[in-house]
Amino acid sequence: RGTYMKTFKIHFLNTIWSDSMILEYDNHFGIVDTASKFYYPMIKDYLTKLNIQDLDFVFLSHFHSDHYGNLTSIINEYNVKKLYIKKYSGHEGITGSGYQSNEEYLIHEKERYEEILAASSKCGNTIFLDDLDEPYIINFNGINLEVYNLVNHLVKLYDDPNSSFYHVNKFTENANSAPIYFEYKGHKVFLGSDCCDNESSVSELNTMARTIVKKIYKRHNIDYFDIYKSCHHGGGGTNGIELLKLIKPKHMIITNTDKYLNNWKTIENAKCTRRNVKIYQTDYYQYVFDLSKVKLNVLKIPNESLFLQLNKS
Repeated sequence: RGTYMKTFKIHFLNTIWSDSMILEYDNHFGIVDTASKFYYPMIKDYLTKLNIQDLDFVFLSHFHSDHYGNLTSIINEYNVKKLYIKKYSGHEGITGSGYQSNEEYLIHEKERYEEILAASSKCGNTIFLDDLDEPYIINFNGINLEVYNLVNHLVKLYDDPNSSFYHVNKFTENANSAPIYFEYKGHKVFLGSDCCDNESSVSELNTMARTIVKKIYKRHNIDYFDIYKSCHHGGGGTNGIELLKLIKPKHMIITNTDKYLNNWKTIENAKCTRRNVKIYQTDYYQYVFDLSKVKLNVLKIPNESLFLQLNKS
C-alpha cells in the first residue's frame, strides 16, 4: 500500500510589472497578490484549470494596482475564507508607476480601497495586518507563513510631529510591502513583494529589505533562500549587490522581461553572489515550483505574458 504524500506547490503566474502567486497545499489554495486588472482573464482561466472555487485566503502585500488589481473580482467570484490586507492611508507621494502623486490619483486609490472593503464583507474574515505583531503567522492548513513589515510607515511618518514628513505625502506604498517567508521540506522561500532598500534619510526605509531578511535569518538560523521571488519585479535600485549578497538565492523568480531588466544589474548581481543561481522570468512562462519532495521540481508552462502582447499591439 502506497504512502500518501501531501503536495505543496507555488504557482508563479506570468505577469510583468505585476504579481500574482497561488499557493497549493494538500488541495487547499491561497493567493498572494492579484496582479493588474487586465490580467484577470488569465488568472480566472488558471483557477478554472486547477478547479478552484474555495480559497483559504487572499493576501494583499501592499496597496498598488499591480497587486490589488483583481482583488474585488476574486472576492466576488470565489469563496474567500480570509482576506489579509493593510489599511490604505493615501499618504504616498509617489504613485505605483513611479510618478509624483496628485489629488486625483489619491482620490482614485481611496475609491478602489473602499470598493475592496465593501467587497470584503463577503469574505469569512478580514484581517488588517497593521494591527498585528511581527512576524504575523498565517496558518495555511498547518503550514506557517510568516508575514513581515507590518508597520504602516507612511502613516507613522505622516502623523509624527517630530518627523520632517509630518503631514507631508511622501515616499511610496512599496514601503508598506509585507513579504512572506515559509519553509517546507527544507525549502526556504521568500516572497519579497515590492520591498525596497530606499535611498532615504529615514533609516527604517533606507535598508528596509535587508533589515527584513536579517530578521528572518536570525529567527531561523539560516543564511540564504532556496526560492526568492524578487523584490519589486527585479527593478533597479531594489536588488543591489548588498541585498543579493545577503539573500544568496538558489532560484530567483523575476516578474519582468529583458526589455526592462537590461537596464539594471539585477541578474548580474544575483550571479555575483551565487554563480549557479537559476533565474526565472515570467515573460514567456508560468512556473510551478513543487516543494513536495526534498528535491525541488520546477515545471515551465509556455504562455506569453499579456503585458507583452498588449505592447506588441
